[in-house]
Amino acid sequence: MLSFRSRPLTLSFALSLAVGLIAATPARAGDDHEDGEQPEVDQPTVVELVISASANEEPTLDNPLGPTRRNFRGRLEQIRAIAADPEVDGVALKINGIPGMAKTIDLLDELRDLKASGKKIVCYTETLTRSDAMIASMADLLVVPPSGMIALEGMLAESMYMKDLFAKLDVRFEVLHIGDFKTAYEDFAKDEMSAGQRATLESILNEYYGQIVDTIALNRGLTTEQVEEYFTGMFVDPKVAAETGLIDKVAYHDEFDDAVTELFGGEVDVVKNYGDRSKEDIEKMLDNPFAAFALLGTLLNPPKAEVPDEPYVAIVYASGAIMSGKSQSDFQGNVSTMGSDTIVDALEETLKDDNCKSVVLRVNSPGGSALASDMIYRAVQRVRASGRPVVSSMGSVAASGGYWISMGCDAIVAQPSTITGSIGVVSMIPDLSQAVKELGINVQTVSAGPMGDQMSLLKHGPTPVVKETIVRWMGEVYEDFVAKVSDGRKLPTERVHELAKGRAWTGREAEAVGLVDELGGLQEAIDLAAALGGVSDPPLVELPNVPNFLEQLEEDMGGLAKVQTPVEMLVEQLGFGELMSTARRAMDDPKIFSADRVQAVLPFQMVVR
Repeated sequence: MLSFRSRPLTLSFALSLAVGLIAATPARAGDDHEDGEQPEVDQPTVVELVISASANEEPTLDNPLGPTRRNFRGRLEQIRAIAADPEVDGVALKINGIPGMAKTIDLLDELRDLKASGKKIVCYTETLTRSDAMIASMADLLVVPPSGMIALEGMLAESMYMKDLFAKLDVRFEVLHIGDFKTAYEDFAKDEMSAGQRATLESILNEYYGQIVDTIALNRGLTTEQVEEYFTGMFVDPKVAAETGLIDKVAYHDEFDDAVTELFGGEVDVVKNYGDRSKEDIEKMLDNPFAAFALLGTLLNPPKAEVPDEPYVAIVYASGAIMSGKSQSDFQGNVSTMGSDTIVDALEETLKDDNCKSVVLRVNSPGGSALASDMIYRAVQRVRASGRPVVSSMGSVAASGGYWISMGCDAIVAQPSTITGSIGVVSMIPDLSQAVKELGINVQTVSAGPMGDQMSLLKHGPTPVVKETIVRWMGEVYEDFVAKVSDGRKLPTERVHELAKGRAWTGREAEAVGLVDELGGLQEAIDLAAALGGVSDPPLVELPNVPNFLEQLEEDMGGLAKVQTPVEMLVEQLGFGELMSTARRAMDDPKIFSADRVQAVLPFQMVVR
């Protein structure tokens, strides 16, 4: 039976143990003892490693009274520490979802290195789905109970088209775009998917599906044809899965425990929360009555991360939809929108310290405001002009505005499944004029200047003159976008025009056409930035700085009063909450020429099932 201990096994403890081993090697089972006593047999140690869909990238605000919080890079480093720990014999995977395709590939790379270090991986799961199988297939011992479900289903991308919904409310949206593939917001203006949208989604899903099939085949020693056969049947009987090598054994949990004992050569001690503070740690902190006051101060105003007094690489996290102003995040530190002011300030911070030798711009963004994107682009150029190389590390999505802020970097690293490109611009103008009339409201205007009266969306909606003006504005922004891609990627303008038109590319496709330099994850980008900066194995500094509790409270107050209609709640429950947020933002801004009206944003909002 697997036993559990709550005390975390820390890296510092492992290092101190290693030092002790160097100073005096203890006798192990089978060694001769002068006193004739039997030596104590070391109990194999296995770390429970939880994989979940949660993968916050940004530096996190740690709560000293709660469990240790890690961002995605911290999770990768945790696996790396386990691999290097001589006290650990293996890992027990617990899979509660995966954090998107690109980040899953990062996790798989770390797990492969862990296995290469000599550690074994075991996994017991009652449900093995398509996504879970990518991670679970790494196991040396993969067990599903006789009544367990193995479902390897095909991939589906769903989009909601809401033109008819808003028509019932006498609301319509005028969508203007530059680029045949720049189909952003068509889900508000059309009632079915365009051919360009469909072609882009098919390309992305084929990349996702191919990576899943290839990963399972590689890890389980199967052919891709065998794996695809599982997908054809969708549901796989566990016995058949064991016979054909998809899993290793059909067994109940107690039988899995016995198999683990046999695999490791003894009853296993399972460590939960590896490297985390324990309950005992917290109780010890609170033994001193004055500690509570100190902790309160730490919670309200946490200290900034110490900057190393040696050459280092800075990681600037650029996550969320891009807007002007400050970034917005929740109490957990999860960023909802990327504010250009926040990211610019973070990039400017790297210029203040000569020990900062290079920068990794970690991008997870579908884009947003073209203006805000350009402000961040300019800050990147300032960092490069200081002699500090900048490497863009693209996560799951780094498209349109996300590509804009990346295109001027010294190098771009993306995973094969990253969604990127989408070089184009779009604008959406709400037309509430009919809805207002149906409510019995007669809008009256007084204007000055030759085009003053044209500015009333509530009375006229977007008039032909207004639309022509915005399209001209968008054209100028688009040409600026193309020119900067041409300059940053060293591609002829004509070639960029061919690659642009709003088309989204997978990372694999983008690398083939020159929009990305190499395929890889966050660690590969860090290694490249270190090499370009002339430093070896440097410490890392994460930016932007985490806002304190009061700052986060101030940022979140606006969202506390949000009231949802039944339709909005339904759409959000189905996974399309961002669609309704987009519609709300458009209707909340009645100014035609607002700063963020022209958007460089990914041309679709989809849910992959």
